[in-house]
Amino acid sequence: MNLPLIDLRNTPEYCAGHLVGATHIPWAELPERLNELPARPALLSIMGSETDCIAAQAYLVSKGYRVKIEVDWQAKLTQKQPGLVSFGTESRILWSPSPLIKEWLTLVQADLHQPLKNLKAIDLGCGGGRDAVFLAQQGLFVKAIEHKPAVLERAQQLAKHHQATIDFKSCDLTDPNCYGEQDFERWDLVVCIRFLNRQLFPVMRQSIRPKGFVVFQTFTEGCEVFGSPKNPNFILKPAELSEVFHDFTILIDRIDSLPDGRPVASFIAQKKG
Repeated sequence: MNLPLIDLRNTPEYCAGHLVGATHIPWAELPERLNELPARPALLSIMGSETDCIAAQAYLVSKGYRVKIEVDWQAKLTQKQPGLVSFGTESRILWSPSPLIKEWLTLVQADLHQPLKNLKAIDLGCGGGRDAVFLAQQGLFVKAIEHKPAVLERAQQLAKHHQATIDFKSCDLTDPNCYGEQDFERWDLVVCIRFLNRQLFPVMRQSIRPKGFVVFQTFTEGCEVFGSPKNPNFILKPAELSEVFHDFTILIDRIDSLPDGRPVASFIAQKKG
């Protein structure tokens, strides 16, 4: 099953029989679990009661998804054919970390002379927690900071669901007590995805250990024509990151495009030492 299928029914109904490859997210929980869906504007298929499907379709479309309602799911479940129907709590995982995080992992795995579990990472502006959870699953010690409590709660739920141990913190990154001198050469990896605060550049540089890495990806000039962001405070200038980290070894410095077309600067650099 290639098209993501969201089963909106409650847990007892899902466990009693569901289509193989389905993802279980009850309709009542969907608004708080958007971080478990693939990136917009993905095409999703949903199944459940008619009332729930109509409501969920309207909600997901408002969030930028394309949605198809599965109409013959009950007939398929009734057949209970092997390979078509499954039982229990197994649920397909639809979310994935930033491709740039996976690219970093590929770059460093061959060159590391110590296990990943010995590395410490900090995720600045972690959002829904996908990158933090992925890194924790690889064995890294991860600290994740997000100043919006509601967003951080979703990240914590994702970590709990995947049994990932993460040191979450809700605070303002511009507060020195949140991220500052106490982080001097503490981190092997500093992650900053879809977040930009230029005040943090000096602290980021200082917080990375010798031979540690920075993985940075956020919007760059040209995204304005797509609607957002438009505030120059949240948009990188050309070659800005290579200038900030000029004395690092730059491994990746390029412009990528998100599925919606917006350009982002993708940057990975290693501190010398």
